Amino acid sequence: MPLRLAVTPWLALATALLAAGCARPSATICRAELPLDDRFNLIVAHVTVNGTSVPGILDTGAQTSAVTDGLVTRLGLLSDPRHGSLMSGVGGEGLAQNDALVRQFSLAGFDPGQDHYPVISLPVDDHDGEPLGALIGADVLSHFDIDLDVGHGRAVLYDPDRCTQQLPDWDEPYDSVKLDVTWSERLLLDVKVDGQDLRALLDSGATVTVIDLPAAQKLGVTTDALPNEQSGEGFGAAGVRFHRVQHTFRSLDIAGERYDAPKLAVLDRSLQEADMLLGLDWLRQHHVWISSRRGVMYIARPVG
Repeated sequence: MPLRLAVTPWLALATALLAAGCARPSATICRAELPLDDRFNLIVAHVTVNGTSVPGILDTGAQTSAVTDGLVTRLGLLSDPRHGSLMSGVGGEGLAQNDALVRQFSLAGFDPGQDHYPVISLPVDDHDGEPLGALIGADVLSHFDIDLDVGHGRAVLYDPDRCTQQLPDWDEPYDSVKLDVTWSERLLLDVKVDGQDLRALLDSGATVTVIDLPAAQKLGVTTDALPNEQSGEGFGAAGVRFHRVQHTFRSLDIAGERYDAPKLAVLDRSLQEADMLLGLDWLRQHHVWISSRRGVMYIARPVG
């Protein structure tokens, strides 16, 4: 269930640019550790919405944070007729609807300070636990340096404005990878598939690594061959389902590490902003440090 969120606001672009030029509020501490839950094969942390702690999907691939329609009902959030959003993700566009009025959306003491958030639908079964209430996107996460260790269920957030020590503060050796930060604060890196240069979006909201159809076709994968491969369905943040198939490629190179005969999910459409989503299947196997401000990702090197 890869999740990727883009938002088309109803208000004029000039308003968005004016808001972007304002100084963003800072968190109140240098360091905050977040336990991560593994739910629906996604990583979930708690965020405070209007004074209530709610579980939210930690999603570096989402342009903006959002609240779920279930949380709107649960907290009695009012609809904002001045602002609305048209959600789109890997499955395509959803339905346009009004944003929800939110006076607080705080992660580790940081609140971007906006008073309205898009409303999303997540077609997942929440009966076994506390319902998912939010999507924590790049508009919040980009404020921090993130020490992300999905395999051990933890993330440590550092506010560079308040930290005086050198970051990262790791004792272990690590390699560095350049990240290109898009206008929407999402993170792109260079990878190779079958020796061909591609662009991947670092997406902690994607359960698996995905390559889009145009990129797969450039690598010689034909649409005639795909129906014979193992297939499945997923859905994006807009709640729109999409079809994907598993295809075995010859090689995948990420940050100097080579994988032979990787099985990648081939999406039945274009991702537009990138050729691939680098998802949780890769992040679960690597301890990483993500810095949007410096445009770099550090990858811990196993000792010995």
